[in-house]
Amino acid sequence: MRAKIAKLLVIAASFFLPSSCGEDEPEIVPDVPVHIEFYLNEPFYNNITVPMGAVKIPNEGYNNNGIIVFRLNQEEIVAFDATCPQHIAVNASVALDENGSGTATCPHCHTVYYFYNNGYPTKGYKLKSYQVSFRGDLVGIYN
Repeated sequence: MRAKIAKLLVIAASFFLPSSCGEDEPEIVPDVPVHIEFYLNEPFYNNITVPMGAVKIPNEGYNNNGIIVFRLNQEEIVAFDATCPQHIAVNASVALDENGSGTATCPHCHTVYYFYNNGYPTKGYKLKSYQVSFRGDLVGIYN
């Protein structure tokens, strides 16, 4: 009986221990100044006028690897640095998969990143995310 009570206390105590969250994760991709503004009605951004659409803005972000902009739904747009965080020294830029898939793949290590899951792969570090402001047709991406 004492063993069962002790086991229950250990399990109960584990609920009160601090757990890892996204804020505590290491930033693998270094910070670089990012401030981009664009209008959704510009032809280059046509893919993100609908949910699950994505574009890769070239020559931005860390080492100019690009910034991926993804439309989750009608109200939410997210942005990620295109630098693969699994091997920062190689300087690999992830490539968008088929439009509407919500994923990008690193051509070097073949890690697949899921935009609708905040840029996380099935294992490893997530893509670096940027803040996005979205008002009408005007979109701003910054850090």
